[in-house]
Amino acid sequence: MILLENVSKSYKNGVNALKNISLYIDEGEFVYIIGPTGSGKSTLIKLLDGEEIPDEGKVVVANTDVGSLKHKHVPLYRRNLGIVFQDYRLLPSLTVFENIAFAMECIGEDKLTIRRRVREVLELVSLEDKAKSFPNELSGGQQQRVTIGRAIANHPKVLIADEPTGNLDPEMSKEIMELLEKINEKEKTTIVMVTHDSTIVNNIKKRTIALEEGYIVADIKKGGYLKND
Repeated sequence: MILLENVSKSYKNGVNALKNISLYIDEGEFVYIIGPTGSGKSTLIKLLDGEEIPDEGKVVVANTDVGSLKHKHVPLYRRNLGIVFQDYRLLPSLTVFENIAFAMECIGEDKLTIRRRVREVLELVSLEDKAKSFPNELSGGQQQRVTIGRAIANHPKVLIADEPTGNLDPEMSKEIMELLEKINEKEKTTIVMVTHDSTIVNNIKKRTIALEEGYIVADIKKGGYLKND
């Protein structure tokens, strides 16, 4: 599903973000990416979503060689991906229903398919009663649920969650993790989650890939211990 083979990436300012890393993430896996600031986590995500291309090596996601894509083909490739950020990025003038539907409208789905899928997603993220609410009427946890709902609306093969619990309290973080696990199980979506949250990594065991100074320094198959920063 995801293959990085001898991948290196540097920037013009002299930062060597990733140094000859190789990894494989199978279809349906749920994987944490951890590491201190500057370890290469953000660059790894940018390589997966096509925002950056590697200087060396190969990045393959869902049978697509991402590094060889022409710029004009990147938006089509990204239909394979769902991306969740910690700052929600919801459209404030749209309701919960409309925010989720927007992802499907962007790829030209018909109205009937959109209505059916949005209702399905609302049930999955437990927001059926908030369909007509606007983002500013929701709690942080509810807004993140909408963000996740929008990200999975088009049945992505891979869901990239970049610090999805970063702005949430421990109880809300637990609920978001339970939702991501449910999506992983029910939708069979491969999930790659970047996190600094040691409590989550230590208590909700998943495969954990640790980066440090651009290198993979650990790949723990059943989850591992992450010290507090």
